[in-house]
Amino acid sequence: MSVDEGTSAVDLMNSEFAAHGQEARDTLQLELLENREMNDALSGLAYLQALPEVDAHKLVLVGHSFGGSLTLLMAEREPNLRAVVIFSGAGYSWDRSAQLRTRLLTATTQIKMPIFFIHAANDYSLAPGKALDARLQQLGKPHLLKIYPPIGKTADDGHAFPFLGVSIWEPDVFAFLDEYMRR
Repeated sequence: MSVDEGTSAVDLMNSEFAAHGQEARDTLQLELLENREMNDALSGLAYLQALPEVDAHKLVLVGHSFGGSLTLLMAEREPNLRAVVIFSGAGYSWDRSAQLRTRLLTATTQIKMPIFFIHAANDYSLAPGKALDARLQQLGKPHLLKIYPPIGKTADDGHAFPFLGVSIWEPDVFAFLDEYMRR
């Protein structure tokens, strides 16, 4: 994020929590996901789709944490995506926000493309990956959940798995993408 581009979503949510508590933070989180952050992400996707060197029918979204929640919600709106990869999606917020849990589970009903959920065993929570994967199983939609061994010593380390464990997850992600991009 550029310094002059406004306050980050995480900073806004932390301020809202400090001022008004968990429920207000959760409400703001959904507002950000559905509005400001979604609009920015959709603008970026539209830009990529318009580039002559980009095959707009072979796009994949990858997201992490808050961005993983955003990625799932984008997948709900963008049926032409080929696949989605989500690292530690909602790992911090899932157990704290019934609003977010409900919204993400609802989003799965509209998603058509395969989704790969990835967590390290020491992420803040494995519940989002397990619940969303189970919901896709119930719906008969293509999905994969992989929980890797712990990385580092803390939940922060586990949540940072996409950065700390590239050599661990990279072969699996590329195998997943190879399977669904060749169709």
